[in-house]
Amino acid sequence: METDHEYVQRELRFLIEAGASVEVTKNGRKMRASTVNMSGSGVLLNFQEQVDLAVGDQVMGEFRIVGQGDDSLPYWALGNIVRIEECRVAIVFKGGGFSPLDSESGLAKPLEI
Repeated sequence: METDHEYVQRELRFLIEAGASVEVTKNGRKMRASTVNMSGSGVLLNFQEQVDLAVGDQVMGEFRIVGQGDDSLPYWALGNIVRIEECRVAIVFKGGGFSPLDSESGLAKPLEI
């Protein structure tokens, strides 16, 4: 699929498979995906089916990555979609951080500053 601009991968990506909930900021809709790989500056997500997203859309991602034992890595990130290839969506992070898990959803919640 052609994009409006050339995407350059800036950091080494790590193969990390984790559950992810992605919220499209423009309409508040949530869609489930799993990560294909991640870096400090972005993530490649895989959805079960094609999604109605476009290059440039702003999204909020909430990740729960399971590490050793029962510990998990709660993380949230805000970013923009830079590439879409069928069911895979690449997002470049603009900001994010680690935070406590929400007791109801089990997902990371952005901290209020």
